[in-house]
Amino acid sequence: MRLYHNSLSSCSQKVRMVLHEKNLAYEDKLIDLQKGEQFSSEYISLNPNAVVPTLEDNGIVFIESTLINEYLDDAYPQIPLKPEAAADKHKMRLLCKKIDDALHPACGIITYAIGARPSLLTRPKEEVDALIEQIPSAARRSIRRSVVDNGVRAPEFRDAMLTHRSMFDQANELLADNDWLMGPAFTLADCALMPYVLRACHLGQNAEVDSRPNLKRWFDAIQQRPAFNEAVTKWTPAPLIAAFNKAGQTVAADIDEVMSKLP
Repeated sequence: MRLYHNSLSSCSQKVRMVLHEKNLAYEDKLIDLQKGEQFSSEYISLNPNAVVPTLEDNGIVFIESTLINEYLDDAYPQIPLKPEAAADKHKMRLLCKKIDDALHPACGIITYAIGARPSLLTRPKEEVDALIEQIPSAARRSIRRSVVDNGVRAPEFRDAMLTHRSMFDQANELLADNDWLMGPAFTLADCALMPYVLRACHLGQNAEVDSRPNLKRWFDAIQQRPAFNEAVTKWTPAPLIAAFNKAGQTVAADIDEVMSKLP
């Protein structure tokens, strides 16, 4: 089994979490996203979307992190990470789909607007433009240019933050009477949400978690799991996280101003 991934990528984190929860050994192949290694012809031949992660298992290539995790749970069922009842499986998949469809793109916006932008602004504009131009989706290219140019004042930023708040509110409600998102058992849904709560904290948005007591209790508990240390902590680049956090503090007043405006 081979995993092509990036240390800080949210989708890579959730797949690594599942691999370690299931005690599955894998060979790791790091992809440097800032250098554009995801756009190499070798990697594109594996994943034409030019995103991480990609999993190879028994000579078969799997893409899309949520589907990779479903595959892992189906192929290696010894430690199940899905609910038993069919209705509960549907509930879990619906939450994972919402995370993929809404929260993931919103996370990309706040990550680049707050954390990645300061470093990108130190690089030659032609180099940054060339990286953006390689993004396969025209819509994603347009958003990336907007947040790199305008930071938290980009027109897309406010909605991205509101999406985080809505998803965190939903999770906080789900956790009101349960240890985990789907009930008493840890599932793929917990692995799916974890990276986005973590990213908010890395970007200096800890108040978004601390203000929701059930979500905070859940996040504290997930960080105590042995798999979290192996899948996340060991891969976390401390200098980069420090830079992300500092960037978040630098634009804190701007974020407050943007979020206080009426739609």
